Amino acid sequence: MRLIYTLLLSVAVSLGFAADGDTIIVKCHEDVVIQTDPSKGFTDYPAWAEFPDVNTDYYKVYAYLTFECAPGLRCGEWDYLNYIRLGRVGGVNGQDYNWELARYITPYGFYWEDGDGWKHGWYMDFTDYATLLRDSVEIVYRHTGYEARNDRGWKINLSFHIVEGKPVREPLNITRLWNGSFQYGNANAPIEDNLQEQTVTLGANTESATLKIIQTGHGADNTQNCAEFCPKERTVRWDGTVVEKRDIWRDCGYNSLYPQAGTWLYDRTDWCPGAPVVPSDYHFFNLTGGSTHTMDIDMEAHSATSGFGRYVFSTYLIEYGAPNYQHDVELLSVIAPSEEYQHLRYNPICDNPIIVIKNNGAQNLTSLDIDFGPPGSTTRSESWSGDLAFGEIDTVYLTTPIWWGGGADALTFALRNPNGQTDEFDHNNRKTVPVNAPPMLGEQPIIFLVTNKAASENYYYVRDLSNDSIIHVGDNLQNSTLYRDTMPKLRLGGCYQFEFYDDGPPPASFPLNEDGLGWWANSNDGSGILRILSGGGNVNFGVDFGEKIIYQFRAGWPLGVDDHQQDQRVEVYPNPTQGHLYIDYALQGDNIQLEVMNLNGQLVVQQHGLAQQDVLSLDLSDHAKGMYVVRLQSDRGAIVKKVLYQ
Repeated sequence: MRLIYTLLLSVAVSLGFAADGDTIIVKCHEDVVIQTDPSKGFTDYPAWAEFPDVNTDYYKVYAYLTFECAPGLRCGEWDYLNYIRLGRVGGVNGQDYNWELARYITPYGFYWEDGDGWKHGWYMDFTDYATLLRDSVEIVYRHTGYEARNDRGWKINLSFHIVEGKPVREPLNITRLWNGSFQYGNANAPIEDNLQEQTVTLGANTESATLKIIQTGHGADNTQNCAEFCPKERTVRWDGTVVEKRDIWRDCGYNSLYPQAGTWLYDRTDWCPGAPVVPSDYHFFNLTGGSTHTMDIDMEAHSATSGFGRYVFSTYLIEYGAPNYQHDVELLSVIAPSEEYQHLRYNPICDNPIIVIKNNGAQNLTSLDIDFGPPGSTTRSESWSGDLAFGEIDTVYLTTPIWWGGGADALTFALRNPNGQTDEFDHNNRKTVPVNAPPMLGEQPIIFLVTNKAASENYYYVRDLSNDSIIHVGDNLQNSTLYRDTMPKLRLGGCYQFEFYDDGPPPASFPLNEDGLGWWANSNDGSGILRILSGGGNVNFGVDFGEKIIYQFRAGWPLGVDDHQQDQRVEVYPNPTQGHLYIDYALQGDNIQLEVMNLNGQLVVQQHGLAQQDVLSLDLSDHAKGMYVVRLQSDRGAIVKKVLYQ
């Protein structure tokens, strides 16, 4: 049940009409156009939101943020810091917190413009801030940056989703700790001066706590391009004991928002363009109310002499009572099948669903049953085992074969029996998601690959998902080579997965991988082509895909495709071309010939006596740039294509 928070809902809640597991949606920023202010480097967009009062229990709170191009404009061009900040609480005369609640980095969006349908969105967990999100709250969206305002901008929507019910832990208090933008690598202003040990005395009823750290690095110094492009170790201590050491680093090569302009796929210090920043959460239990504790953050030593980078910190200690549930598992997300923007890389699928589970119980989660199938029925069940402490999550790849495309347009997942016990809050155990069938390709598709100058980075597999076996492999690839690789004959109706990787050893001359088959910032590698050819419909993969491609399909012919249609095709690519192009064709009949003409009707290429099926390689670099007409014909007819040489 989903409820829009209005005055009527306030009455419904007060009268007891709402129930555990219901979701209240609090709308905040609706169709707000955001742009930079070059005169000061940031622009604030405040909006008031009306949250439920303290009589409504919050089991969970999350925010949903969407980005689109602003009306009549291109999308913003650069990867700028954006913040969701807490302003005044309790009305215009309430306390002004000016606290950062979440951080998001805008994508390199100059590929897109208003009217082309581009949109993306992300969910962010705000449950730790539940005590602050009550009654009238001012939410300030801050967009930073210095780009021009005349022809670019974003349209955002921001809403809060509140799941009702007894909280996982009773929230008690929030203390802000390290906060600010601190130089890194300057011997005259060491970052440790800003990361001094903090001491906090807990409230009388506190029995557990979470230390939340939001940290990203920006800028590039003259030694190691710190702090944006250098992985450096962070050490976190609680009462002098190290609770974690890890590099502040994030892999961007499989970013859900792709491709982008700019250097979107470079790995960075805990952020990627076009993605929310994921906080680091550290949980502490069995605390004594009124006790005093120390917390400390240390960054790996680093020295530079100019161009000092910086780390931007927001940190909080959130105090709680003891966990309210001993056994409570949450179905946090369904990654596949899914229509959510942040899961587009994994969809559509025909087998092997992917879900994310979270342990919200005090007892470690070691076992679980997972049911899934069309709504109203359970067709498959699996058992999960592991060891998740409180607050930990696990991405579960379900292995039971299932194809639900025979008339079903949705799939329900349900969790039960955590540790063999009854779940104490079962309203978060079930999700029903829409299902979009993956493409239907022929029973013997062809992998068409033109490698770039870094073929050592590439290899590919075709998997039969019904028995989790690899049935086809492509490796030991050579640079700048055309491969036309026919798969083994596939089982009609079967579900298969094509995996193409760009994470192999890069050339020593330019050691950068995970950048696809073509990327503007790595001209050293050149550009390639990757397609799947099939009578059921050809698939053209863009070369700017980053780390890998995961693509599921079914074997068989789509309705309405007969043998004649399967055997008659002409494909010209890349289109537009920079001079070199491929003509992939299959024709029926005899006396097959090729003609390429410019728009003045002049014949620039002519070939006779061609095979009925082939891939032709042509180079137009000796001819003028412009539009060309490609004509392939036999004694049974002709097919004409246009190609732009630019």
